[in-house]
Amino acid sequence: MSNPDGVIIFAAIEPDAALHRLVQGYKDDTRALVGEQLYLADPPHLTIYLAVFPTVEVALDRWRMLTTLGLDLTIEVIGWHVFDADALTGNHTLVCDLAAADKVRLREVQQRVVERLAPARDVAATHARLAPRLHLLSEAQRAAVATQGFPYLGNGWEPHFTIASIRPDDWPQLWETLAKRPPRGSFRCPRMRLYQLVDGLPVSIDGLDDPP
Repeated sequence: MSNPDGVIIFAAIEPDAALHRLVQGYKDDTRALVGEQLYLADPPHLTIYLAVFPTVEVALDRWRMLTTLGLDLTIEVIGWHVFDADALTGNHTLVCDLAAADKVRLREVQQRVVERLAPARDVAATHARLAPRLHLLSEAQRAAVATQGFPYLGNGWEPHFTIASIRPDDWPQLWETLAKRPPRGSFRCPRMRLYQLVDGLPVSIDGLDDPP
């Protein structure tokens, strides 16, 4: 699976069946209202870390060292959050927001994942991938890209489940409908998984803490 330009890989937390249905339902509604949008085809997940790696095998070797991490979180979905004019997409990114206490626990998980994966990234390729958007990031986010390859780390990371990143022209129509139907509820996050982006779509590579 080697690639001279490296491979884009991200680590994610996966939802339980109930939260998967909730997020996927909003994705289906979004498609019906405004058509295909960025991230809409992605399976429901919570991205922890993303970078370019020399090969899939390099990332997997580091990933499998996390098998002792353990993950079985209960999280509270508290409504919508919108990343207006998202720095990485230029669109309005609609996400399911989480309770503050859950974000603290998820940041602890992220720290462990980043400590293991970030040193194995292709530093130059990761920076080059983000270079066109760096001027839109904050100073702290640019520093995070330089040191660990991902702009959203620690307190600067807002854990969430993404519905889609919506084109500005389509946003008013979508928001008029979905604003009235915010997501809420308590759910489990039973596992983490590693994905490779292939033609812009995530392909599962390996999972940690998969139930028997």
